[in-house]
Amino acid sequence: MKKLKVILLEAPLELAPPSWPRGPLIDKRYHYHKLASFTRKWKRGRPDIVHVTLLVLLDSILNMEGKLEVYVHTVDGSVYFISPEERLPKHYDAFKEIIAIMLEKGAVPPENPLMWKAYESLSDFVKEHGGLILLWEKGEPKRFKDVAGEALSTGLPVGIGAFPRGDFERSTLRKALKRYSVAGGRPLKAWTVAYKLVCAAEELLGLE
Repeated sequence: MKKLKVILLEAPLELAPPSWPRGPLIDKRYHYHKLASFTRKWKRGRPDIVHVTLLVLLDSILNMEGKLEVYVHTVDGSVYFISPEERLPKHYDAFKEIIAIMLEKGAVPPENPLMWKAYESLSDFVKEHGGLILLWEKGEPKRFKDVAGEALSTGLPVGIGAFPRGDFERSTLRKALKRYSVAGGRPLKAWTVAYKLVCAAEELLGLE
């Protein structure tokens, strides 16, 4: 059965130190000044990007029909699987709480997980899935429909950057078999890219 595999790359999901207020995740809204000394601070502290993008993906017809696989690659390098049955909290604070459990325990809920660490590294993920199609502003121009079609026919996962600013790490770029630019290289938000990609896949699979 053809499925669209999507992985959110370099997602800024990190546990806040216990001494920081307004945890449990690092959130730029509350921790802007504390992030000042962090490396690549411009890419961190935005779990809301992951929240909105996952809501778009999991609420899609594609997911309801069992034709979507979703993964999240975090800044520490781990890759988590998000079950299609996961009913992600719409409330942002509740989302941060369950993600914190996932990061601490490796799975949530621990007794019957719907989100869990599936791979220790992006390298392990790419090796098992046979490669990666990366959506990158500097890549070869492609239409969403063409990217979705290639992903469905080859089974290769499509990587979407989930960080607020900057570029992919070189280690991420090196893992991509294909690097495609969509929408004329416009700097689209992660949730917009996810929505357009899912819509293209739904059209190709006759799920409109």
